[in-house]
Amino acid sequence: MADRGYESYNLMAHCQEKGWFYLIRIRDGKNSMKQSLELPHTETFDESFTLKLTRRQNKETKKLLKDRDHYKFIPSNQTFDFLPKEWERGSEAEFYPLSFRMVRFQIAPNKYETLVTNCDKPVDYLKSLYARRWGIETAFRHLKYALGMVSFHAKKLEGILQEIFARLTFYNAVKMTTSKVIIRERKTKYRYKISFSDACYICHLFFRHQIPSKQVEIYLQSHLCPIRPDRQARRKVRYQTLVDFTYRIA
Repeated sequence: MADRGYESYNLMAHCQEKGWFYLIRIRDGKNSMKQSLELPHTETFDESFTLKLTRRQNKETKKLLKDRDHYKFIPSNQTFDFLPKEWERGSEAEFYPLSFRMVRFQIAPNKYETLVTNCDKPVDYLKSLYARRWGIETAFRHLKYALGMVSFHAKKLEGILQEIFARLTFYNAVKMTTSKVIIRERKTKYRYKISFSDACYICHLFFRHQIPSKQVEIYLQSHLCPIRPDRQARRKVRYQTLVDFTYRIA
């Protein structure tokens, strides 16, 4: 499953070549994938497509590209690994077939989402599968902000990969540690869970031998946050600039 920002014919083609199933959320607005297709003018739909992608633009392909539901032009500045960027003069145009479904359903009053997938499951199943993505988004949020994966300190590829795997290992260690802690039930409005940010700091102190192992559970039990179900907030897109290496923190 992939979330917004991953809609790409190249990604879909790679999944198709590997025999993987995918479920990708499609954004609304201009320049989105669904704007280039002929879709029903209804709030919900379930349409199947088999596109033939090509990089060639000649008299033959221009006539075919008028059929937007069956042919798609991929410009040379767009990444697509299954079509050559250059070709010999007079050679025939190459096409890459890509089959998928585009499904749109309601998730809340006056709120809809559009997904693209290559599996043949019913719409209700896709809707329930889409709802499960929240755990993945939460994990990436913890990795980016609680563990500092927004910026890297290394410049070489090997160093960047080392930082990624180190943070993933530490993330798994924190999750494993917090899963063993028993939280006492309280007669309060909300149920409580361990604050992941505080848990990262506590585990960091433990791995640096600054607190004993017996105190870890006690500290974790005292750093809780409420669980608020069914919370909804409008997505805020914040554009971030590059942070200089001098000002990056661990």
